Amino acid sequence: MNYTTEELLRMVDDKIEYGNKLVKLLEDKHEIDGVKKLQRKIRQEIDFLQRLQKSKKVKKEQLSCSNLRHLEAMVDCALRPGVVSVCKIFHVSNDSKLLVDIISDDGKTWTKVIARNPRSLSALSSGNSSYGARSIVDQAVDYIECAKLYPCMYQSPKVVFEFVSGIEESLANKLKSKGVVVKGEILSDSKEEEEYEDPFESSDDEVDNSSQILQDVSQCMQDHRDLNILNLDVTAMMAYVSNMTNGSCNYIFQQPVLTQQAEWEAERPVKPILEKLFENKTLVCCRTAWDDFEKIVNTLGGPNEKRRTLELKEMVRVYEDDYGGEDDYPRQNLKVRGHVRLRSKIIFNFGHRIKALTVSANEGFVRAAAQQGVTYATFILESRALTEGKEPTAKQIKL
Repeated sequence: MNYTTEELLRMVDDKIEYGNKLVKLLEDKHEIDGVKKLQRKIRQEIDFLQRLQKSKKVKKEQLSCSNLRHLEAMVDCALRPGVVSVCKIFHVSNDSKLLVDIISDDGKTWTKVIARNPRSLSALSSGNSSYGARSIVDQAVDYIECAKLYPCMYQSPKVVFEFVSGIEESLANKLKSKGVVVKGEILSDSKEEEEYEDPFESSDDEVDNSSQILQDVSQCMQDHRDLNILNLDVTAMMAYVSNMTNGSCNYIFQQPVLTQQAEWEAERPVKPILEKLFENKTLVCCRTAWDDFEKIVNTLGGPNEKRRTLELKEMVRVYEDDYGGEDDYPRQNLKVRGHVRLRSKIIFNFGHRIKALTVSANEGFVRAAAQQGVTYATFILESRALTEGKEPTAKQIKL
């Protein structure tokens, strides 16, 4: 449905008003740990909406970036009896942490609140999504494993996933099989869901993953069929040359984050994604991206990773950072803070100026920029580090 600017601005006004109501609802709940953090999250959404309001140039897609629906559901849960904490962070290892939405029952119950569309949740869990997005089943496993690390009264907390908009039956059953308690309306499976094979019951996961990956790339290029230029950021180039993505993912590294990436790579290979994406496209990057990438490879890369970097250099055109003229107003004024780092701003703005699709694993930057009302044409992939230099101290396993 197409909306007029006036209609979109009224929608923004309504969301801002509702956001302020949510903040006030939490005013007398400061005895609950984390309530101020939740209020800050809501205020960040209000600030985002107010910037849209002030610009007078509102797009429907920008409104959809707002997390207000999810935050509304969190407030609803936080106001229930027995809640002791919200937005609680637990450290899983030195390199990773997990945020639990709601903790209740004296710490014995952990609840994750999900407000997404049920059909999109099912599609994501079946692989029908932009590559690199983690499904709700992946998150369920994270919750269960983290709960084991933080027992309450000598028992792992009960993990509850509450679906505000409902959940389709097949996905609900998958979550239950992982040990998650499912709350919310159970819906019949959509027809679109039935068209995809269930990756959890496949006898040949590698084939299924590869075919789904190529379908995701094809869909991405269909969505951006007018974009024939790919702007590679540092993370994309690292993923392309890494030993891990070139046949060496069968290691348990001393660094947990590398072991996790190796497990992802065994399940969801990145190199075929990039090779398919690169077909018949012009590959470019800005000087900052290439220099920083080359510096990382020279410092951490092994001989094969350095060789692949030389091969990649023959494929990529490197332009100066300011190529293409000045940034437009919103990108010029994108504030460098949090996940918005200066290097990322330079790289993504370069891609926007030359009307390229930026290929990156930096989803944090994309989300943070959207919070400031700035969007980019992007293809997000999973991170892959340089690992050849770590292999001598790693344990090799059979796949």
